[in-house]
Amino acid sequence: MKPLTGIALCLALQLLPGAGLASMQNDRPAAALDTPAHAQSVLQALERQRATAILQRDIPTLRMLMDRQYAHIESRGRARSKTELLTALDRGEIRFRVYENESLEVQLLDAGGAALVTGIFRSQLAEANARPFRGRFVRVWVRQADGRVEEYLSPDDRDPAGAEHLSLRLR
Repeated sequence: MKPLTGIALCLALQLLPGAGLASMQNDRPAAALDTPAHAQSVLQALERQRATAILQRDIPTLRMLMDRQYAHIESRGRARSKTELLTALDRGEIRFRVYENESLEVQLLDAGGAALVTGIFRSQLAEANARPFRGRFVRVWVRQADGRVEEYLSPDDRDPAGAEHLSLRLR
């Protein structure tokens, strides 16, 4: 059994109401997300949008999806702020040939005000000798009072042999 190369943490504090999040406007009012099936559908769509934006280095889309206090924990434990991650993507310091979610599971929290999503992702850097890998990831999404759904926290833990963990918050 290989040791994990990183640690994914999700602090309960991140789930508290009132955390300011970047804007991702949904086309339905906040009440429409109250059904578990619809909330899961919205989160799955946001995750697909996020994965495509990471692959294409679509900074405006990522900026809309991520809270200004967004935190990203890389597989080896390096923490990046929203600005640091977006800058690295924009400069081409991080480029992927492949980046996709293989599976994900949505767990609604706080009566649908927050969601924890876990899953497996596959990726391969766009470097000459980069090897493909599978990993775990965690994201937190929060639904705001005005209906916006935004990503707050994204620790990931790449484990070529393991499943992926994702934590999301809705508010």
